[in-house]
Amino acid sequence: MVVQMTPQEKRALDSRAKRAGVPTAEFVRRSLNASDDIGEHREEIEAMLAALEATAPQVLQSVDTAMASIAAMSATLDTMKIETQS
Repeated sequence: MVVQMTPQEKRALDSRAKRAGVPTAEFVRRSLNASDDIGEHREEIEAMLAALEATAPQVLQSVDTAMASIAAMSATLDTMKIETQS
């Protein structure tokens, strides 16, 4: 099969295949199968994405809280280190 594409598109395709560690033809075959899988599971994927989007603020808040806790512990350890050196 011959597929018309620009030299830039061909380079991009070859580059993506190389990064995937497969020949270009295999990369194209896998891409076609992957796009079929997405189509078959679109509703499930969209539901998961919606759930991730809904929980993102909570996750970010948890990360902020953890980072603040780490910073406080680090400051305490620094103080303890200075006190033991004195």
